[in-house]
This record gives sequence, C-alpha cells and structure tokens, in this order.
Amino acid sequence: MAVLGILGVKYNFWIHNVTGPQDWLERYTGSGTTYAMYKIFFALLVLVGILFATGFGDNVMGFLFSPLVNLFKRTQ
Repeated sequence: MAVLGILGVKYNFWIHNVTGPQDWLERYTGSGTTYAMYKIFFALLVLVGILFATGFGDNVMGFLFSPLVNLFKRTQ
C-alpha cells in the first residue's frame, strides 16, 4: 500500500490524464483540485500502509472507529 501510494503521489499527473478531471469534485472545490485530491488520497494510502506494516494499524483504526462500535452491535 505504501509503495502504491508513493507511486500515486509521484505520477498523479499521469493518473489525471488517464482518468480525466473529476467534474463533480471540481464543481464544488474549484478548478484543478483533482490533482490535490489525488495527492491527499495517495498520501493517506502511504500512511495507512506504513501503519499496518508496523503493526499499529489495528490500534489506530480501532481508536478511530470506536465511536461506531455501538451502532453495529447485535441485540437479541
């Protein structure tokens, strides 16, 4: 995941040329923000990849999603 994220940040211009601009995104955030959103997404992918590779991913995801635990508990 980290390698894919690094490549995505490095080649985001090529990815944008292949996929085209995301019109729904640029309508609300302004022209040219597709590049920034790709960089943010791939940077988060690098962070998550490093977290899971080092073993901290379960702890961090558990902490972030802990408020949602009660929503999905089964009641009998």
